[in-house]
Amino acid sequence: MRLLSLACLVFMTNPGLADVPVLSVPPVVPASSDADRADPIAWQAAMPSLAIEAAFLAQKDNRGPNGEHLQRADNIYVSGEEVYFYVSMANVARDPATGPDAAFAIHLRAQIRGEDGAPLMDWMDVHTYTGNMSIEADDPEYFQNWVTGGLGPELPPGRYQLALEFTDRVRTEVTAQAPVEVIFDLLYADQ
Repeated sequence: MRLLSLACLVFMTNPGLADVPVLSVPPVVPASSDADRADPIAWQAAMPSLAIEAAFLAQKDNRGPNGEHLQRADNIYVSGEEVYFYVSMANVARDPATGPDAAFAIHLRAQIRGEDGAPLMDWMDVHTYTGNMSIEADDPEYFQNWVTGGLGPELPPGRYQLALEFTDRVRTEVTAQAPVEVIFDLLYADQ
């Protein structure tokens, strides 16, 4: 079984989001109430680890009227077809925490699992999304990012899970580096 990384893009703010069911998305945890949002350095120090705001299987070549990513109509694929996804995240750290060159680094690993959630392969390092901020630290979306990507699993007909694991590589505290996982349910039809 082979996964092929086909596409990875990074952008800075959330486009319009659809309420899309996925098998697993952990809850967003806000920064400590002791932190002051006006001080990005203190806010970042008080932030918990990376959190998923939204995730869905997306249409790669179509966008909504405001350029937002659109949800795919189904989760049915054929072997080797690109599984294109959209994931938005909160609590994404910056290095340095503020400034014109504040950078981010979000690492992605992927794993194919059986319908029962049992791994069918080892975790595969796919990509590290990196970039510099284009908005100022006082913007409410400053500690958010969204990413898209595509994988082309070659799988026989059946039901599978695609697990995506994201880790914030800027965070230095071990507890804040805890990966967060998103799991999509996939159906591979007969060819």
